[in-house]
Amino acid sequence: MRPAPSARSLLVAIVCAAGLVLGTVASAQAAPMEPGPISGIQPTKDLSAFVGTYWYVPAKYLPAYLHQADGKPVVRIPDQTVWHFTEAADGYLLGCSYRSIDGGSTWSPSAIVGSIAPNNSVQLGFYGTILTVGSGTLVGTGNHQQFLMQVSTGPSSGGVTHWAYMVKARPNSRQWNSLPGTNGDSIPSVDTGCPSAAAPAVPQS
Repeated sequence: MRPAPSARSLLVAIVCAAGLVLGTVASAQAAPMEPGPISGIQPTKDLSAFVGTYWYVPAKYLPAYLHQADGKPVVRIPDQTVWHFTEAADGYLLGCSYRSIDGGSTWSPSAIVGSIAPNNSVQLGFYGTILTVGSGTLVGTGNHQQFLMQVSTGPSSGGVTHWAYMVKARPNSRQWNSLPGTNGDSIPSVDTGCPSAAAPAVPQS
């Protein structure tokens, strides 16, 4: 028959076991954990199909409203805008925008730096004489995609608010050669280039 362990032996065994457990826990806490997949996260959208495309406001969606300074009444105006996307990377679009609120008599150019998120939400920054931010949604699929946008721009004393669908312009179409709400301006005649120093290069991934 083996002799019963002494109280000292039992104490030593308990201390050793406790040390082993604590050491294992500490090692587990110190080891970095690999990040696991997050449910619902979608990959960045491939926007390469937008490069080289032009977009305009159909006649039905030209009306916008101008808030004037000095207590003058809010007035309805035609707001035609043309977008030309020139670069795409990492869910971002770059290009140029041309806008007229006087029937095409004058056009205001600005550079576009914007994004389309995986859920098709859109935010475009227009960098011209002032910064304008437009928000919206990319709707439809394939050749039937459109931008549904809302934009407010101008100083606090007065500015323009406009919502519209932006539709792709196709070469040799009636809209390509004569934009709605203008005096027969064509897209090639409007596309005069972005403001200088307002079109940063997109790093290629």
